[in-house]
Amino acid sequence: MPTSKAIIVMHHHALPRATRRNFRLNIVNGAVTAGSENSVGSPDRVMTTFAAHLTDNPILLGLITPLPGAMWSLPQLFIIPAMQRRARVLPIYRAASFVRVTLWAVLALAALFSRDTTILLLTLFSFLLIAGLAGGVAGLPFIEVTGKTIPPSQRGHVFGLRVALGGVLAIAGSQVVIFFTGPGSAFDFPVSFGMLFLVATVAQAIGQGAFTLVDEPDADTNIIRTRPSLNVFGSIWRSDGNFRRYVWGRTFAVLGGMASGLVIVYANQQLGVRLEMAGIYLFASSLLSPVFSMLAGRMSVRTGNRLPVAGGMLMMGLGWAMLLLAKPLGVREGSAETFMFVVYALLALHKGLLFSNMMALGLNITPEGDHALYMGAVNTWIGVLLLVTTLSGAIARLIGYEALFALTLACAAISAWAFVTLVEDWRDEAVVAT
Repeated sequence: MPTSKAIIVMHHHALPRATRRNFRLNIVNGAVTAGSENSVGSPDRVMTTFAAHLTDNPILLGLITPLPGAMWSLPQLFIIPAMQRRARVLPIYRAASFVRVTLWAVLALAALFSRDTTILLLTLFSFLLIAGLAGGVAGLPFIEVTGKTIPPSQRGHVFGLRVALGGVLAIAGSQVVIFFTGPGSAFDFPVSFGMLFLVATVAQAIGQGAFTLVDEPDADTNIIRTRPSLNVFGSIWRSDGNFRRYVWGRTFAVLGGMASGLVIVYANQQLGVRLEMAGIYLFASSLLSPVFSMLAGRMSVRTGNRLPVAGGMLMMGLGWAMLLLAKPLGVREGSAETFMFVVYALLALHKGLLFSNMMALGLNITPEGDHALYMGAVNTWIGVLLLVTTLSGAIARLIGYEALFALTLACAAISAWAFVTLVEDWRDEAVVAT
């Protein structure tokens, strides 16, 4: 009897039991790790504020936000051959996660017991470099396992729930940030931040531990897979216009976000905002991200992921536009502290819309069975770009904060356009008799 492919959209309750279990573990992993990284372990607020107590050098401060992402992306291309030889790649994830959790503990201990500025800065930047690289080694196996275990129509929903529930946990985490580091805190620097990093260590252990319990099906190692090479990537780039637009979208998304880590620095140095407000802004941001992540995830089940991602880039652009308006409007000190709530709200909407759907979008526009090849290549390229964006502090010093914000606004708009024009295959396929 002949067969044909029918396009369907499955509700997650109709999925097999093992798939539902993987669904839940994936969400727990994302919720707990994202909740930690957007609150007690936030690079652009907590770690940048921690470093701002140690140095006022904008070049060093500008490194902190992009460095983890750059280190996460760079090693991915180079572990593809090792992954292609294995039926299961989850053991790679487990080993890398152990390294990451251990490094979180080292950072916490340094902040709790050292008072030496040089030691604290060296420990922080060593953490950002090494933990970021370990995260990159874990990242591609995570993408591969997720592609194996979550159906296409549910990927945006899963990532939406990861970010939404992570946002709820980040609300609680931001209260922890305020308790230890906010105005009137009973804890002195750097012990206050050591306590935050200790909480982050526990959260990372729980979140990453959850994903190690996913039931990964074996891959067919007898299939001859395309090996990464410059010729292969050149061929993909020339022949796949849709993937090319995705790469352009992500490229300008990274460039559009290059000033993220300098927002609190600009607010403090140029507008007179107190550094102690960072925890309060974090709390306000955390209230909005879960709502928009949940809506974006549910929307993706019906429309795909490209529109939420494009919307997220527009929100980022509006955030930069608000910062450009601050000085012309005469915003200073007390009024600036209120004004910055609007800026952080827009950046929270950006995170809620973008990060719940970007990974799902990448999986849905790349061929099944070659996710690691395509995503490893683009993520390594993004890592190179993120290294360039670590110069954001130097760029701000050279051309000024306002010129940098204007540049990032333009990049965010270009990125949004690239994502809107994508063609995304987001529905599930089932084989039915005819």
